[in-house]
Amino acid sequence: MKDFKQTMTEAQAWPMDKLVDYIMDNYHEGCVMRVDSMRREAEMQKNQEGAVDIELVATLLGESYEDLSNHFQKEEGILFPYICELQITLDGGYEVQAFHCGSVQYPIRVMMTEHGGELDRYDRIMGIMKQQQEPFASSEACKQLTNKLEEFTAWLGEHIKLEDEILFPRAIAAEGMPTIE
Repeated sequence: MKDFKQTMTEAQAWPMDKLVDYIMDNYHEGCVMRVDSMRREAEMQKNQEGAVDIELVATLLGESYEDLSNHFQKEEGILFPYICELQITLDGGYEVQAFHCGSVQYPIRVMMTEHGGELDRYDRIMGIMKQQQEPFASSEACKQLTNKLEEFTAWLGEHIKLEDEILFPRAIAAEGMPTIE
């Protein structure tokens, strides 16, 4: 498996439709199931001695599950198909047609706001996990959940970076817009 820096470098040269496929295959696929699995693990730990706000962690993960499900539906059902159409338009040398909501900037702005909200949510979850007390803090269950959350948070950050730093600016530029309004 290549490291993320290499992927970021390579992704700069990919056409937008290839980048969309990569994001969906490597980040969207299975993402909400991972969140739900961590939520269930947190739920099972809520009555453990020393478990501080684990029920809140489970609640936050449940909210993340719902929000990410909705987010992916918007990306996969509306934004990504338009971005792929933009790539076809560019490849064919055709004139870019206006997006049904005016500009790709508007849904991108919403997606980026949602990205920031998810990263903030996982920062909050990780802060709660750092507050765990003994004996739960040193239990295998706590360590495993914390490791999964750390890995997921880093993975989510990679996903967001590919979209926010490569895909979205390119889509905006393809419409002939210099930056997000």
